[in-house]
Amino acid sequence: MLRALKGVFRIVLLMALISLTACASNTRSMADSISPHAEKFNDPACQRSFELAALHDDIKLTRTIATPALLLLTGGSYLLPLIGANMGLDALDHVDASHVSQVCGGFATPSKNILEKVFIGAGFGVLKK
Repeated sequence: MLRALKGVFRIVLLMALISLTACASNTRSMADSISPHAEKFNDPACQRSFELAALHDDIKLTRTIATPALLLLTGGSYLLPLIGANMGLDALDHVDASHVSQVCGGFATPSKNILEKVFIGAGFGVLKK
């Protein structure tokens, strides 16, 4: 019976991880939303800013796998440090998405809006876990 429960738990955990990894970072979403017909699309600064998307996708994938694993391994005792670390990485992702928008001819996201998004994201992140 216990062996069957462990198998079911592993399948559910694997499905949850697969569904979470499909989410793109904010920087990736911003980079993908830039029209190739935009005036500054071919500028070197705009093209270089797209490289940030891959970095943030890797960070998001690592966070998706590492955060629940660390919470399970520590019995939840690392909850507050993990929330803080994830909020910091989320803020960096939003700042870089704003940078991509700005160097490619769009508008920068105000710091206040980034802060709101990070806090709202952290609140929903705690509720998901």
